[in-house]
Amino acid sequence: MICFLIHVQSMEFFQQGKEGFMRRVVFHRKSIFNISLLIGFLVTLFLVSPGFCQGDGAPLWRKSAGSLTIFQPGDAVRIQVWELYEQHTNLNLTGDYPISPEGTIILPLVGEIKVKGLTVFELMQTIENKLRAYMRNPLVYVYPLIRVTLQGAFLRPGSYRVPPTSSLWDVIALAGGPRGDTDLNKLQVERGGKVVLNDLLNSFEKGYSIEDIGIESGDQIIAQTRTRLSIHVILGFVNMALTLALLYIRIRYRTW
Repeated sequence: MICFLIHVQSMEFFQQGKEGFMRRVVFHRKSIFNISLLIGFLVTLFLVSPGFCQGDGAPLWRKSAGSLTIFQPGDAVRIQVWELYEQHTNLNLTGDYPISPEGTIILPLVGEIKVKGLTVFELMQTIENKLRAYMRNPLVYVYPLIRVTLQGAFLRPGSYRVPPTSSLWDVIALAGGPRGDTDLNKLQVERGGKVVLNDLLNSFEKGYSIEDIGIESGDQIIAQTRTRLSIHVILGFVNMALTLALLYIRIRYRTW
């Protein structure tokens, strides 16, 4: 009888403990749910606050594109234009636009735009403001293209406009790649007639961008050829060696 009472009391205690545990679980779940709602509300409040979207409505991630890149004559601008909430890109405006010696570009519909001295983001804003007369919600992206000249042992040496984020290999590929006699160990960069960078093979192999390497607009990438002996030089050495050998034999023969 005593054992039975102890068993009943134990079961009641276990049941109360189980119910208390379940109540605590439910309480914690509700707390986690409430905290999640609070975090979601704060994130939403942050996204729509003036600090995230400033006066012109442009989010900060777009403003970060306004780096210290300054456009200058001789470079070019790659412009992509969309109309917001539309499914297609306006291909009549998207393209690469060279910067004139006066520091301007000619954009269809808009006409001449002065870009000299502007940052990437400033030019984005300028073009969007001008396009609002023709499009309801223009969205513009701008990419700088710098001028780089490749000279020496390349298949198609010349001047090219490339994004600063291009790898050294991408730039050399525009020039047709290195020739068969190119000495990649002697790649160098000249600026204003002076060598500013050399020993670029490591950067070439690892795919570093020309911006990371330190190449600037107007720089010249120069490739030298490997020094190798021509067939005429080799035959000349062989002929001289044979002549000396014959002379040595004759002298020895006369002394015998």
